[in-house]
Amino acid sequence: AGLAAGGAIGAAVGLVPAVFTFGLSIPVCAVLGGGCGLASGVAVGSAAGAVGGGVVGYGAYTKREEIGAFGEKTLSKVGECKKYVQDTASHSADFVRTRLSGATGGTSD
Repeated sequence: AGLAAGGAIGAAVGLVPAVFTFGLSIPVCAVLGGGCGLASGVAVGSAAGAVGGGVVGYGAYTKREEIGAFGEKTLSKVGECKKYVQDTASHSADFVRTRLSGATGGTSD
Protein backbone atom coordinates (compact mmCIF):
# COMPACT_ATOMS: atom_id res chain seq x y z
CA ALA A 1 0.00 0.00 0.00
CA GLY A 2 2.87 2.36 0.79
CA LEU A 3 4.51 1.71 -2.56
CA ALA A 4 1.30 2.44 -4.50
CA ALA A 5 0.36 5.51 -2.47
CA GLY A 6 3.90 6.89 -2.62
CA GLY A 7 4.07 6.28 -6.36
CA ALA A 8 0.77 8.05 -6.93
CA ILE A 9 1.78 11.04 -4.81
CA GLY A 10 5.18 11.15 -6.49
CA ALA A 11 3.59 11.13 -9.94
CA ALA A 12 1.26 13.95 -8.90
CA VAL A 13 4.23 15.97 -7.63
CA GLY A 14 6.05 15.23 -10.90
CA LEU A 15 3.25 16.83 -12.89
CA VAL A 16 4.27 20.32 -11.72
CA PRO A 17 7.71 20.43 -13.40
CA ALA A 18 6.63 18.21 -16.34
CA VAL A 19 6.40 21.17 -18.70
CA PHE A 20 10.07 22.03 -18.12
CA THR A 21 11.39 18.43 -18.14
CA PHE A 22 9.42 17.23 -21.18
CA GLY A 23 7.43 14.82 -18.93
CA LEU A 24 10.45 12.96 -17.56
CA SER A 25 9.84 14.25 -14.04
CA ILE A 26 6.61 12.24 -13.76
CA PRO A 27 8.16 8.74 -13.75
CA VAL A 28 11.23 9.92 -11.81
CA CYS A 29 9.10 11.42 -9.06
CA ALA A 30 6.82 8.37 -9.11
CA VAL A 31 9.81 6.08 -8.51
CA LEU A 32 11.16 8.30 -5.73
CA GLY A 33 7.72 8.58 -4.11
CA GLY A 34 7.18 4.84 -4.40
CA GLY A 35 10.53 4.16 -2.73
CA CYS A 36 9.70 6.54 0.12
CA GLY A 37 6.24 4.98 0.49
CA LEU A 38 7.73 1.49 0.53
CA ALA A 39 10.27 2.41 3.20
CA SER A 40 7.69 4.08 5.42
CA GLY A 41 5.26 1.18 4.93
CA VAL A 42 7.92 -1.30 5.99
CA ALA A 43 8.77 0.74 9.07
CA VAL A 44 5.16 1.18 10.17
CA GLY A 45 4.21 -2.42 9.39
CA SER A 46 7.14 -3.94 11.23
CA ALA A 47 6.59 -1.71 14.26
CA ALA A 48 2.90 -2.62 14.38
CA GLY A 49 3.76 -6.31 14.01
CA ALA A 50 6.31 -6.17 16.79
CA VAL A 51 3.91 -4.42 19.16
CA GLY A 52 1.04 -6.76 18.26
CA GLY A 53 3.22 -9.83 18.67
CA GLY A 54 4.45 -8.59 22.03
CA VAL A 55 0.91 -8.00 23.28
CA VAL A 56 -0.25 -11.44 22.18
CA GLY A 57 2.85 -13.11 23.64
CA TYR A 58 2.43 -11.34 26.97
CA GLY A 59 -1.26 -12.26 27.10
CA ALA A 60 -0.49 -15.91 26.38
CA TYR A 61 2.30 -15.93 28.96
CA THR A 62 0.09 -14.52 31.72
CA LYS A 63 -2.68 -17.04 30.93
CA ARG A 64 -0.38 -20.03 30.35
CA GLU A 65 -1.74 -22.05 33.28
CA GLU A 66 -5.36 -21.64 32.14
CA ILE A 67 -4.36 -22.49 28.57
CA GLY A 68 -2.60 -25.64 29.77
CA ALA A 69 -5.58 -26.69 31.90
CA PHE A 70 -7.92 -26.13 28.96
CA GLY A 71 -5.67 -28.29 26.76
CA GLU A 72 -5.67 -31.12 29.30
CA LYS A 73 -9.46 -30.89 29.69
CA THR A 74 -9.88 -31.01 25.90
CA LEU A 75 -7.65 -34.08 25.60
CA SER A 76 -9.64 -35.79 28.34
CA LYS A 77 -12.92 -35.09 26.51
CA VAL A 78 -11.44 -36.39 23.25
CA GLY A 79 -10.41 -39.60 25.03
CA GLU A 80 -13.93 -40.04 26.42
CA CYS A 81 -15.45 -39.50 22.97
CA LYS A 82 -13.03 -42.01 21.46
CA LYS A 83 -14.03 -44.66 24.02
CA TYR A 84 -17.74 -43.96 23.40
CA VAL A 85 -17.36 -44.31 19.63
CA GLN A 86 -15.39 -47.55 20.01
CA ASP A 87 -17.97 -49.04 22.37
CA THR A 88 -20.87 -48.01 20.14
CA ALA A 89 -19.20 -49.44 17.04
CA SER A 90 -18.48 -52.70 18.86
CA HIS A 91 -22.06 -53.04 20.07
CA SER A 92 -23.40 -52.22 16.60
CA ALA A 93 -21.17 -54.84 15.01
CA ASP A 94 -22.30 -57.44 17.56
CA PHE A 95 -25.96 -56.58 16.93
CA VAL A 96 -25.59 -56.89 13.15
CA ARG A 97 -23.69 -60.16 13.52
CA THR A 98 -26.43 -61.56 15.77
CA ARG A 99 -29.24 -60.46 13.46
CA LEU A 100 -27.54 -61.90 10.37
CA SER A 101 -26.79 -65.27 11.94
CA GLY A 102 -30.35 -65.52 13.29
CA ALA A 103 -31.92 -64.58 9.96
CA THR A 104 -29.97 -67.10 7.90
CA GLY A 105 -30.44 -69.98 10.27
CA GLY A 106 -26.70 -70.43 10.59
CA THR A 107 -24.68 -70.85 13.72
CA SER A 108 -22.39 -68.23 15.12
CA ASP A 109 -18.66 -68.91 15.42
